[in-house]
Amino acid sequence: MRFVRFLTQARSTLSRYLADGSTVAWQAPRVDELRKLHVVIGNESCDLDSAVSALTLAFIYAERNQDHDYVPVLNIPRRDYLLKTEVGHMLTKCGIAEAMLLFRDDLPSQFTKDVSVVLVDHHVSELAPHVVEILDHRPIDGGNPKYMLLPQRCVRSIEPDIGSCATLVGQRYLAAEQPRSPIVAQLLRATIVLDTVNFSATAKRFSPTDLAMVEQMEKELSPEGGQSVVGDRTELFNELVAARADISKLTLTEVLRKDMKMIQTERQRVPMAGMPILIRDFIELSGAEKAVREFGIDSNLLVMLGMYVSPVDGTVQRDVGLISLAGQSQLVECVRLAMVGCQEPSLDLRAHDVGSRFMGGCYLRQHNLRATRKHIQPVVKRALMEWEEIHGFGCNEVYFFKEKPKLGLS
Repeated sequence: MRFVRFLTQARSTLSRYLADGSTVAWQAPRVDELRKLHVVIGNESCDLDSAVSALTLAFIYAERNQDHDYVPVLNIPRRDYLLKTEVGHMLTKCGIAEAMLLFRDDLPSQFTKDVSVVLVDHHVSELAPHVVEILDHRPIDGGNPKYMLLPQRCVRSIEPDIGSCATLVGQRYLAAEQPRSPIVAQLLRATIVLDTVNFSATAKRFSPTDLAMVEQMEKELSPEGGQSVVGDRTELFNELVAARADISKLTLTEVLRKDMKMIQTERQRVPMAGMPILIRDFIELSGAEKAVREFGIDSNLLVMLGMYVSPVDGTVQRDVGLISLAGQSQLVECVRLAMVGCQEPSLDLRAHDVGSRFMGGCYLRQHNLRATRKHIQPVVKRALMEWEEIHGFGCNEVYFFKEKPKLGLS
């Protein structure tokens, strides 16, 4: 129960560094204080990989370096936790309640220089100047200005060939004899099984390292020389897929927000929604247009990635939707051409058997099932940047600002 106790104490640990125990400001550092605070934070989509990686890595480091304090943070507002259905399901299954968890809005908006940050499952962050370590499995976004702000001393473990960031955390876990926790092993195993689509030969989203890590976690969970107690991987995978796809208690707008990442360029903020339902099925639902308009109200382009996993045989289907709420059909076409023309990897995008003109958007079936959001996101960002370079602000296109200008535009 050391892991659960660690999470239970994380809030009081953090409060020691906050003025009056609130989230308004950090406590002024004392010169005689040798302890240092390290915030371990996952990415803003807060899927199971991100959440589990942050929680378990913070525990591992806290146990091995007890002269410092480590707190895990889920990179979403607390109100959005209910959207992360598979995260809530798995953590509840392991006896971890929401009240034990820390969220992004539990932290002050500005970090002081004496607070260190460890990024897991992402490597681009507003907190870049404070980052001391990165564990990630996304392709490096080396041209991003925030990535360039990382300190020279930052230790970077970025391995795009790995299927799950939890595998990288597992390597840290196994690097020393302590700590050991059956809950950590259970969480890491479940996360890797889900992230790799249960080592599907069709999806091909795993490496030999991922498979070896799951096998090692299963040894941890089995009594020495006794019968395995870990259960069937397929049964676990189906359970997690069902939990992730359970949108019965969510509004359609919440479904769009459920697994959302923001693509930000110098002039645009474009939300990319990942959904546990095919886009072609989503847009047929009553109220879909209202939900899309609510979700993309501050953006001139909306990117939607859909995925359906069959509960019968585990086969995967993927599709993509592009919608411009500002009616920028040329921008939609620019992004479409970039995605269709992408060769590293080829997304193999083709028209659906039955076309749709829902909200004037573009909807394509993705036949390369290995390509995920981590491959698609940089393609979309490059297309947006090329569009801005060509059109700039001198055209009649509408751009949405992060903040409203102080002076009106005629």
